[in-house]
Amino acid sequence: MKYLLIVVLFFCVIIKLSAQKPALLKLKYEQNYTVTYNEAIEMFSLLDEHYDNAVLLEKGLTDCGKPLHLFVMNSEPEFNPEKIRQQGKTILLINNGIHAGEPEGIDASLEFADDVLRNKEGMAKLLEKTVIIIIPVYNIGGVLNRSAYNRSGQTTPYETGFRGNYANLDLNRDFTKCDSENARSFSRIFSEWNPDVFLDTHTTNGSEHQYSITYIQPSPALYPEGMEKYIRNELVPAMYSGMKKGKYELIPYVDYFYDDPKNGIASSPAGPRYSSGFAGLFHSYGMMTENQIYHHYYDRVKSCYQFIHVLAGFTAENGETIRKTRQDGIKESMAMTKYPVTFEIDTTQFRMIEFKGYEVAKEQISPVTGLPRLGYDLSKPYTAQVKYFDVYKKTEFVDVPEFYILPQNYREIIERLDMLNIRYSRLKSDSVISVTMDYIDDFTSPAKPYNGHFYHDKVTTHSENQQVQFYAGDLVIPVRQEKIKYLLEMFEPKATDSFFRWNFFDNVLDQREYFSSYGFEANALKYLNEHPEFRAKWEEKRKTDPEFAKNHRAQLAYIYNNTEWLEKTWKRYPVGKIFR
Repeated sequence: MKYLLIVVLFFCVIIKLSAQKPALLKLKYEQNYTVTYNEAIEMFSLLDEHYDNAVLLEKGLTDCGKPLHLFVMNSEPEFNPEKIRQQGKTILLINNGIHAGEPEGIDASLEFADDVLRNKEGMAKLLEKTVIIIIPVYNIGGVLNRSAYNRSGQTTPYETGFRGNYANLDLNRDFTKCDSENARSFSRIFSEWNPDVFLDTHTTNGSEHQYSITYIQPSPALYPEGMEKYIRNELVPAMYSGMKKGKYELIPYVDYFYDDPKNGIASSPAGPRYSSGFAGLFHSYGMMTENQIYHHYYDRVKSCYQFIHVLAGFTAENGETIRKTRQDGIKESMAMTKYPVTFEIDTTQFRMIEFKGYEVAKEQISPVTGLPRLGYDLSKPYTAQVKYFDVYKKTEFVDVPEFYILPQNYREIIERLDMLNIRYSRLKSDSVISVTMDYIDDFTSPAKPYNGHFYHDKVTTHSENQQVQFYAGDLVIPVRQEKIKYLLEMFEPKATDSFFRWNFFDNVLDQREYFSSYGFEANALKYLNEHPEFRAKWEEKRKTDPEFAKNHRAQLAYIYNNTEWLEKTWKRYPVGKIFR
């Protein structure tokens, strides 16, 4: 009898510990209302106060002066990322509100956190092997700039935030250039926690179809081969199958490959200016959800919640494999001899997927203007097999050096390296070093700035081996470290979102020396007299080019630009490269 009583008491304790508690949070997304910034922080603070195994942290500032918060959920009150990793736990990071008019993830994460902590339907089990960390609101300045007129393409929720942050930056174009305080704080969070899996929640106003939620998968081509296979064969199929078991099905983000999705859709590699691409630089499985604005806000929040639940479940069940593929991927990257910098979609490779859309209506009459418009006929839904293109060819490579040498005057770059805990040393003395130097041959730039910069495109270069003077204090950066992909992406000028492309090295594009037609005469004549072989080439050009022969300035320019008079540093990319 005594034994039976002990057993009963034991199970009573277990039931009590695992019992589902009542919800703490009262969300109103069913009434087409999304929480304000203050409400979101108050709700996460309430969860922090109520549960010992959850904490709301302040992790640096944002451009509007308010702190960037991080909400951490664990199975126990341990919130030190280093100790968590030592315990063999997997880390999932969820980011919300980067575009403040796209708030589904904010509401969905609040409800998800509440449900996990109160153990709704046994959801606390997700935390046994996984720690879930959430940035409640990333674009705080944008969320505070709340209005019914911010998001013109959507009717619900009634009020949302503004796309730009307090500094009027699109924060999802800022992760590599890192202009905002938001991005600086994010970089420190990412470096400190080193998440294995990363999700950024968004909303799209693209094509109209029958899905409440679409998916931008980790870009397979941007990962090492082992991780690419895991993405294609395990992670992505699990997201689709997991979502299919619930109310809301998943479809790839509809990136137009043709005018009508019936003819095929494509994925685009997410470069590291974007959050998911930035995560990929650190061998983290980075992805995005894009909710469909034409659906009711309730469905958008619920489908985002469902995806978070599926992703958290996959992470919890496959944590060991996820961590191992990451470590193997890092080793694979560190052994690279060549690094891809340009990609091209392979139109010969595709797979057929089911797509539930609406017929494109080319002759609809606008209820606003009374004129014909392109749209969708919602009375004509269809289900079709369509081509999905997500294979990209690597079309251009650069050789992987052993070291970069960065002059110490590039303080803004050094600041970014420090935020991400990039390893480097400094020269102890002035030194002439044999290095490979790239020269910028050509590039294009827009007439108007893009997110605060004149982004360089169509970059062409050539390389020269030179003896270059560096100085005590200049940085020597070993390339073959865990963050090798970040280093290659940022320091190779042709890479998609390199420091060069974002104008960090524009100072080398100006000439500092020049010549005057009168003042250069004596030195030009002296050079011709002392270099008969060069003089012969110059004379030959005068004979064969009549226009050149008649142009005094052009002849002097030929001498200046093709001799030692021309400064070696003009258009010379200032980062030295040392190869094995």
